[in-house]
Amino acid sequence: MEKPVFYPEKDYAYNIVRRTEICTAHIPPHVHDGVELYLSLSPLPDILLGNRVVSAEPGTLILIPPFCVHRLFDRTDELYDRYILSLKAAWLDSLFPGENGQYFYLRDSEQPLLLFPSGSLLHTMQKALDELLSFQGECSFSSIKCLMEFMTLVDGLVSLHDSGNGKKLRISTTQQTVTDIIRYLDEHIGETVSLRDLSRRFTYNPDYISRIFKKHTNTTVSGYIVLRKMARARQLLSEGYTVTQAQLMTGYSSYAHFARTFKEQVGIPPAAFRNSHLNSAR
Repeated sequence: MEKPVFYPEKDYAYNIVRRTEICTAHIPPHVHDGVELYLSLSPLPDILLGNRVVSAEPGTLILIPPFCVHRLFDRTDELYDRYILSLKAAWLDSLFPGENGQYFYLRDSEQPLLLFPSGSLLHTMQKALDELLSFQGECSFSSIKCLMEFMTLVDGLVSLHDSGNGKKLRISTTQQTVTDIIRYLDEHIGETVSLRDLSRRFTYNPDYISRIFKKHTNTTVSGYIVLRKMARARQLLSEGYTVTQAQLMTGYSSYAHFARTFKEQVGIPPAAFRNSHLNSAR
């Protein structure tokens, strides 16, 4: 499993690591409470990012907002080389309040981005990340200056993406089918959707749907539904909604079932999660 980078209980603005290793276990889909930027120097044959499954070439920058479901790498036989930069959401909110829409891509869990720096820009970004690594996590004017210089490069890439100058992604037929299924599940996240329902909707055998979904996401349909609901619940609670409101808005009729599922998935009760995020935002 991917080692966690972002620790919400720690009080820091950012964290950065570079990891070059062969994965020893399959990585399940998951979410983080902060913003994560992955600069992958390895091919990514099967990415689950938000509501789509795609492939990406080496040199892809992946921007993952808080509470976005993702799974980037799931090969146990190849070297995976990447930089991982994590930004604390509360710190970003203190710099750019919610009404500042300019940096929407740092907040919108529905819009994770795949960005494609050119050869020269990729080199410049790697150089900036290596410099940031040299600070070894210290929070100083110099390190924040370096961080902001890198994020300025990212912002320029986002502008190119928004203007339609992005790169066409590779996607197989089965990846597109799984993407369509995920989008359907997301649109009906407050409802009960079974494999039989999906079979009728997409005119595929339930066993086939189950098999390709597991292959491209490393989870089951029911597992994805729970993960997606819990991601939404975490987002709602962090925004100040009550536990009961989060329970109802994610389609749980039973408060006890919601609270039990949340603790199993997140590790702490929903009320404790809500309080920790509201306290850190003050």
